[in-house]
Amino acid sequence: MNKTLIALFTTVLLATTSYLSQEDPMRTLYSEWKQKYQARFASQFEDEYRFEIFKQNYNYYQEVNSRQSSYKLGLNQFATLTDEEFESIYLGGLDDSHVEVEENITSFNYPESVDWSRKLNPIKNQGQCGSCWSFSAVGAFEAYFIFTKGQYDIYSEQHLVDCDKYSYGCNGGFAGNAIDYLNKNGAILETKYPYNAKDNTCQQATGDPLARGTGRKTWSTATQAYEAIAQYPISVSVHASNWKGYTEGVFFDCINTSTNHAVVAVGYDKSGNWLIRNSWGTGWGLNGHIWLQSGNTCGVLRRLDQVI
Repeated sequence: MNKTLIALFTTVLLATTSYLSQEDPMRTLYSEWKQKYQARFASQFEDEYRFEIFKQNYNYYQEVNSRQSSYKLGLNQFATLTDEEFESIYLGGLDDSHVEVEENITSFNYPESVDWSRKLNPIKNQGQCGSCWSFSAVGAFEAYFIFTKGQYDIYSEQHLVDCDKYSYGCNGGFAGNAIDYLNKNGAILETKYPYNAKDNTCQQATGDPLARGTGRKTWSTATQAYEAIAQYPISVSVHASNWKGYTEGVFFDCINTSTNHAVVAVGYDKSGNWLIRNSWGTGWGLNGHIWLQSGNTCGVLRRLDQVI
C-alpha cells in the first residue's frame, strides 16, 4: 500500500471515528473517560481495541447493577483492561497457607463496629506492579506503629520489592513473610527508598533498628479477626479477580475463596462486614476501600497477619 492510500485510509478512519463520537453516547463517554484519566494509546487501532473493551466492561457493569443492589460497579482507571490483563498486572498476593477457616463467632469480646480508615496514613497506589503483598505488609506495619507508638512514619514498599527474596517483587509475594522481613531487618522510610513500581537491585537490605515489631500473629477465624482488627488494622489475603469495577456497597459476588491479592483490614460494621483498604489509589472503590460481606467472603479469613 503506497503512502497516498495509507494517508487516505487514516483520514477516513479518523473522520469516521469523529463522526461516530458525535452520534454514539458510548463514544462520548469513552472520550470523557480518556480525558479524565489522561489515557493515551500508541495508535488509532489500539484506541479502537480499548474502546471495545471499554464497552464490554460498561455493559457488564450495567447488567450486574440491574440485578442486585448490594454493591455497584462502574468505570474507573481499569475500564479499558480485560479481566485477564487486570489480574496479571495488579494481583500478586500469593497464598502459601493451608488452614481450616472458621466463620462462626465464638465470643464477642470486641466493639460492635470499628473504622480505622481515617486514622491511617494516606492511601497508596502500587501502580502496574504485582506488589500488593508489600503494600499489605507495610500497611499493617505502619498501623502497628500508629496505634502502639503514635508514630505516623511512612515506610517503603520498594524496600521489600527489591530486597525480600522470599517473594518475587512485581510478580507476587507473601505479606506475612514480608512482615517477618521488616521485623528482622527494620523498615526504611519511603523518602529514603522511594517506590517506582519496578523490580530493582536491592539498594539497602537493613533498615532502622527501631522500626521493628516484636513478631507476627496469624489468625484464621472470624472471632480472632474481629478481636485483632478492634486493636488496629491487620494484613489480610483475598481473592480480588472481579474487584476491577467496584465503586460502592457491600461486595459479596466473589469468584472463589482462594487468594491472589493482599490488602489491609481496617474495620467492620454492626453486621460484621469487613472494611478493606486497598493499594490502587483513592480513585478506586470508596476512596480506596471496599466493603466485603461478613464471613469468608473472597477468602478474607484464609490468612490474617497481625504485627505485634
